[in-house]
Parts: sequence; structure tokens; C-alpha cells
Amino acid sequence: MKNDNVHAPYLLKAVALTKRFGSLVANRNIDLEVNPGTIHAILGENGAGKSTLMKMLYGVYEPDEGEVFMDGERVSLHPPTKARARGIGMVFQDFRVVPALTVLDNIALAVESGWRFNRKKLRQRIVDTSAKYGLAVDPDAYVWQLDLGQRQRLEIVKVLLAPGTRIIIFDEPTSVLVPQEVEAFLKMLDLLRQDGYGILLITHKINEVLACADRVSVLRSGQITYTANREEGLAGDALIAAMMGDKTLKPVVKPSADGDRKSEVALQITNGTISGDHGESVLGDLRLTLPKGQIIGVAGISGSGQRELAEVLFGLRKLTTGQISIGGKEMQANAKAFMDAGVSFVSEDPIKESVIPGFTIMEHMVLDGIRLKPKGAGIDWKEVKGELDGSEEAKALALADGNRRADTLSGGNVQRMVLSRALIRKPEILIVSYPSRGLDIGTTRTIQQHLIELAEQGTAIILFSEDLDELFKLSDQLVVLSGKRLIGPYLPSETDVTEIGYRMLKGESA
Repeated sequence: MKNDNVHAPYLLKAVALTKRFGSLVANRNIDLEVNPGTIHAILGENGAGKSTLMKMLYGVYEPDEGEVFMDGERVSLHPPTKARARGIGMVFQDFRVVPALTVLDNIALAVESGWRFNRKKLRQRIVDTSAKYGLAVDPDAYVWQLDLGQRQRLEIVKVLLAPGTRIIIFDEPTSVLVPQEVEAFLKMLDLLRQDGYGILLITHKINEVLACADRVSVLRSGQITYTANREEGLAGDALIAAMMGDKTLKPVVKPSADGDRKSEVALQITNGTISGDHGESVLGDLRLTLPKGQIIGVAGISGSGQRELAEVLFGLRKLTTGQISIGGKEMQANAKAFMDAGVSFVSEDPIKESVIPGFTIMEHMVLDGIRLKPKGAGIDWKEVKGELDGSEEAKALALADGNRRADTLSGGNVQRMVLSRALIRKPEILIVSYPSRGLDIGTTRTIQQHLIELAEQGTAIILFSEDLDELFKLSDQLVVLSGKRLIGPYLPSETDVTEIGYRMLKGESA
């Protein structure tokens, strides 16, 4: 699978690319080169224009101004079929897969023409490519059986097997990976670089850029404001300063615990068992107590039951056995009843699960955040917008304009929307999954501080995160999902990251 373009001066050159959406200028005068055998990282805060730029290079959007050159000639990459024909592949944040089909069939849809193809030969190609790049994925597994990390590996294999691929765009690829998977991903990038592929890595994670990038360009407000090469030296402080501009990066401050404030139980599960989508056992012997004013952090390797437990806590999934109560009242699986009881939910996959196509941000906000303002037989949207625009939470998270359609937002901006909605509501109980996923360092710290402050006001929070540092920083207690059991609780002050990591891998026998 070695790429034969290593000798070329560049694979792609973009000159003065500009893209507008109405009055919003998402990208302005972007110059960019993709060279063979190099990793070019595009760094920037959420909303800086990273995803828009990549979608122009993959042909999703047509530039309003500017030119793209490949093979010494000016080219048009829109629509994506033209980009793919030129050898450009893209691994999106929201994966393009069919859950009801197998890995092999999903790949066949992308790389084969027609239904008459040699399944045995394609299966072997998948196995060989997976082995070469450390992308272990079972060709015969159904996509619905895969966790997010496995689905990403499927997408990468699909791009690698597409005819003529020579440029691969990764859009926030590690946002769906647990820490153990990130190292393997970076090794895979190095193998691709050695084989001559041109890599565009879209990210906001400084450490990963420093670990793998040959060249870094920083986008801020739609423009490239800083570029550096590894030969010249890449400095984390300089990259953060280029991303943040004149904004200050504030530390997260968690006050000392107040035992009296945290005595009353908000939610409790007793003698619970949870089954998966197809009746399989996911969690057993489940006991969980969530006190008011506390943050309970949930650690676990991806696919250990996080999604199923979160859905039980919001009434989207029934306990197979056992009881769940809120404020001492037993609850039945019904999301509306849980919302009426003061529960808000930020899911692990908000692009898929929290965005209604065609709805604006403002329309999403009134679903479970800002109360509807009646006006005659309709809604007073002017008053709703005024409340949204005046919201401290929306301002702190730099939420996009309320009139923008949510299905046009980047993954990071969708995350801002669902988090803003939950914070604006000030719920009695907040179930929040991976709040930092896809967010830049400044926004991450803002979110973390808001969660701490919400708990200080009495909200009971259960926090699912793959970031152990985040869990230790925010949590009053920690529990671990491992071996189909919920283990703990542990006090962060009496344990450490190493012990929790071992329990994630080995359960109570660690």
C-alpha cells in the first residue's frame, strides 16, 4: 500500500481560499500545502474554521474565492466524488457508516463498483491493511456492535482501500478515542507518513500536535495566523498563544468539599441490571447513589456500559431488574418523566442524538433549556432570542448565533450548544457524557468551571469521561465501569490515576 507520490513537490496547494455563509466569513484567504510523507496539523479553537476548510478540500463545499492545484494544474474538488477521484479521503467526526451492515459491506459500498465483487479478496485486503497499520477490525462484525474507536478504524481502512488515495484528512480524530487508543493512533499516523501519504490533521490538542506534526498552521477567526515547522521548533506555549489570541486561559478552581451540602440523595439505583440493545448483559449488581451537590465521575474503557447506564439515568432505557428513584420517588423508564423531575442529559454523541435537521440553535434551546414564550397562538421568538443572547452560559461558551441551523455546525459547536442548553436550564440532576470531547482547551476549562459551579449550587452531576485527569480534577467521588460491574466509589484524594487505570482494565482484581 506504499504511496508512489513521495517524489512530488506537493500533493495539493490551496491559494487564497475563502468561504462565506451569508454574512459569516468562515475562511478568509487561506494558503495551504499538503506534501507527501508529512503530517500537517491544523490547530484552532472551536469555530475557528477548521472543519469548513477541510470540507472545501474534500469537495463538500465549493470555495467562494481562491484556487486549488494538484498535479500541476488547477482543479475543482466539488462535489466529493471529484475529490475522491483525485485521491483525497476524509475521516469525519461523525462517521459515514451503515450500522445494520457488516464492516466488509460498509467498505464494499465505498470501494467497490456494483454488488458483484470478490468478497474473499476484499476480506483479505481488509485484514492485511488492518494488520499493517494496527487498525484491528473484524470484517464480519456488524457496525452496530462496534464502539466509537472501532468505527473510526473502519473509516480509516475504508479510506485506505479506496482507489488512488494519497491525501487523508482527519477531522478531530482523537475526540472519540480513550487514552489507551490515542498512542496507537499516533503510531498509525507515523506509518502512513512513512508510506508517503499526505496527512492533514485537524485538532485542538496541543500535545498530539507536538508528538506527531511536521508542520502546524493555526486558524483563528477563519484565518491562518501562525505557521511553524518541526525543523524550526514547535513550542506548546507559542501554539496556545496563537490559538487564544489576547484571551486569557483561566485555571479551573474547585472549592473544598462541603459535607453538609452533599448529604441529601438526588438519585439512586438499587439491585439494578442493564441489558444492551439486543438483550445481552451489560451491567449487573448495580448500586449507585448520586448525592445533591456532588460530581460523581465514571471511568471506564470505551464500550464498558457508559451509554447504556446514561440512558437508564435519563429514562431512555429500562432497568432489566432493580429500581431507580429520584428524590425518593421510584421512576419508570420515560424520558419526559425524568425531565419533569429535573434531569438534563448531554449524550455521548450529540451530533447523532441531539440535532434535529433543519432546526435552528434557538429552536433546539427551547426543547429542554429556555422556556417557551407564548405569543398569541405561537411563540415569541424575539423574547426567546433575547434570553439566549443574554445568557451568561451561552456567552461563556461562545455559542453561535441562535438563528443558525444546528445541522450546519461543526462537532465542537454542536457540543457547545447542548452543553449551553443543559447549563441554562440549571437542572436538579445533570447526566453529562464526555463534555470536553471535541472542544479546545479554553472552552474545556470554561465547561469544567461551570460544572463545578453548578454542583456548588446543589445540582447532582454524573460525569462520564475518558479523560482521567478531568475526572480527578472535577469529581467528588469516582466509580469505575469494568467487567460488567460498577466498582467503587473511590475518593480522588485517596487514590490515583494509575490505580483507576488498572481497575478500568482488570476490575476488582486489580
